[in-house]
Amino acid sequence: MRRPYVLAAAALLALGCGGREGSGSVGCGIAALTGPTLLLSEFSTPNQTLASPPATLPETLVARFAAGPAYPAFVGRTDTTWVVGVEGAIPEDIDPEFGVLVLGLDGTARGLMIYEGASVSGAPEIGRVSIGSEMVPLIGIQLDPAKIEDPKCPVFPDSVLP
Repeated sequence: MRRPYVLAAAALLALGCGGREGSGSVGCGIAALTGPTLLLSEFSTPNQTLASPPATLPETLVARFAAGPAYPAFVGRTDTTWVVGVEGAIPEDIDPEFGVLVLGLDGTARGLMIYEGASVSGAPEIGRVSIGSEMVPLIGIQLDPAKIEDPKCPVFPDSVLP
């Protein structure tokens, strides 16, 4: 009985996913919901959680709120850790609690996913994320991006970068 409602919700979500080819499909809507959940589940896979901060990161990253909008973010470094500042007016109903730096298998930074709720148990903090007046922990993971996204629907679209 619920199936028509679920399909209708997925279709509406897909319509809101954007204007690029493939980005308005039902598959992209589903990917926008499942990608962040799949990302968190990957912390249980051995040797993917970052134990220490990466040596280098680009000056800018795409920051995405789980199942939400994407923003540009600027990367800085203290003596011992990374600080990522998310730019833009963050919706008031979002209460960020932690960020996940996502690296591809080649070590290239893919982006930053920001979550509400408790952080991943046992994941070492590798930095901080500045969101408005908030500073939240940054943890990291290195994985095959195909595990969390459809190539037609990038989780971290370059189009949001300046």
